[in-house]
Amino acid sequence: MDGVQLPESQSGRLFWNTPELVSMAFDALGADSLAKCARINKIISEHALDVLYRYDPPLMKVLEILCPTRLDDEEWVFTEHIGPSHWNRFRHYSSRVRSIAIVNQWPNPLSQESILTLTTTIPRGEPLLPFMNSLRWEEIDESSAPLVLFLLHEKVKEVILSVTGRQSDDLDHGTFLGNMARRAPNLEDLHFWVMGERVSENAAIEIVDAVNSLPDLRNLDVFASIVSSGLLQAISSRQHLETFWASSFGPEKLEKLEEADVAHVMTSDVAAHQKFPRLREVSIPSFFFTKIGLEPPFLTPLISLHIDCNCLLADIPIFLPNVSRTCTRLRHFSMSIEKDVEPGFTLTMDMVRPLLNLKRIERLIIDTPSPPLLDDYDLSEFATAYPRLRHFELSPRAQGAPLAKSPTLAALIPFAANCTNLISIGIYMDASIAPPPLELDEPIFSSKFEVIHVLCCKITDHRSVVDFLTSILPSCADLRLSGYSHQLRYIEPEEDMADFFPDATSDDELLPESIVFRKEWEEAISLLDSLKWTRAALAKQRAEIQRLTRKLSSVGE
Repeated sequence: MDGVQLPESQSGRLFWNTPELVSMAFDALGADSLAKCARINKIISEHALDVLYRYDPPLMKVLEILCPTRLDDEEWVFTEHIGPSHWNRFRHYSSRVRSIAIVNQWPNPLSQESILTLTTTIPRGEPLLPFMNSLRWEEIDESSAPLVLFLLHEKVKEVILSVTGRQSDDLDHGTFLGNMARRAPNLEDLHFWVMGERVSENAAIEIVDAVNSLPDLRNLDVFASIVSSGLLQAISSRQHLETFWASSFGPEKLEKLEEADVAHVMTSDVAAHQKFPRLREVSIPSFFFTKIGLEPPFLTPLISLHIDCNCLLADIPIFLPNVSRTCTRLRHFSMSIEKDVEPGFTLTMDMVRPLLNLKRIERLIIDTPSPPLLDDYDLSEFATAYPRLRHFELSPRAQGAPLAKSPTLAALIPFAANCTNLISIGIYMDASIAPPPLELDEPIFSSKFEVIHVLCCKITDHRSVVDFLTSILPSCADLRLSGYSHQLRYIEPEEDMADFFPDATSDDELLPESIVFRKEWEEAISLLDSLKWTRAALAKQRAEIQRLTRKLSSVGE
């Protein structure tokens, strides 16, 4: 026997008395199966209802438990007078809901009259969904705003809200923000985004008041247009605030927070760090440096910083030295330059040289639409400056012909020799002339290395490129087309970065010559993949050479 066989009745009791097993079993069921389980008996029904209504149930289905509805002139209306008996029945279900998500604009909103019925008949002091702690609602407008506010209460910890910015909409963003903060005073995560061009004039004032009234705030994501020096002053006193985003994209979460980072925040002298005491991660547009002004207390504690360059690129030599001087604890730095910001822009070594002072860097990501004016020697400076480097990207998705100075495949060699923790790299390079393959006893990337990111930089002969890559890559490493940086994420965690960029194999938005180069890289990827057995044999030879070298060294001693 493999184990003790329990009687059926005893094993059944053990199952139902183990909440974790019951929860796992019911979580695996689909909605139809759960609905059937809800009609079997009281015990099974309770478990099924918990799973059905706990996370993101359709809001109208929840409201229909309270009272039947019908569609009237493209709005939902209640068909019965709501009384105490309705609310008594509703409590059996409403207490199960932990989160609500409206991810697409409500095509048929609840009528204003029905919302008024909700607010006037609900028992005094009772929230509609008393244990809901998270609300996500996209594209709130003047018709849905009252219901959104009605859903909020003191136990809500997270709100992810986007409001319309259409000229035709009368929603006052500032008033909405003020009411939201009063309804949910214990918020820890606040995401407030405007979908459109129009932002209410008082929004910048009300967001400051809202932040001042949210003492437990940990994460704040807001539309850049409502950020002011007043808002920065407000968040400077939030004792728990860890992240601040005012940009659509930002740094991927670091693998782990180091003890030294925590100690810096937790044990440093209170007087010296009374502003932004726990701030670690920031994603902002570049104009914040010039139009708002970022003081050292805002930048000094940062561990991760992302900058979207959407202003005059002549400002880069102004704010990068500022970052270099003040952000000495940075482990992640990324900067994205949009292709429509300043056509013809060229990134030079003089612009980015200040970043070499950031000795704790583990991830450095710089995305530009056009090739940089750097060479192999410039790249070697990065390789030797960052002993902890794990991910490095410098214009890997840039389009166009190489400039007078351009990195080549040889730029990879210093990274292989110096960056033993490196996991991925992506560089715009002129791969039309590949260096000769390395000898078996020359340095190659460590066994931790996983991938080289490419897209459409110049390549003419994929065979010679693969010859060189075979000699410098560990046997498990890949060459991969990359349409975006995997070290960045979208502001809404549920959204996939891939949804915002063309597929790496697509011709969309590529120049004709870039399409030719990308197809040649696809050939290189295919050839490198086909050589896995050859690469494994080379890896064994290298290992044997290293073993013999160590043995000879020990004999000489």
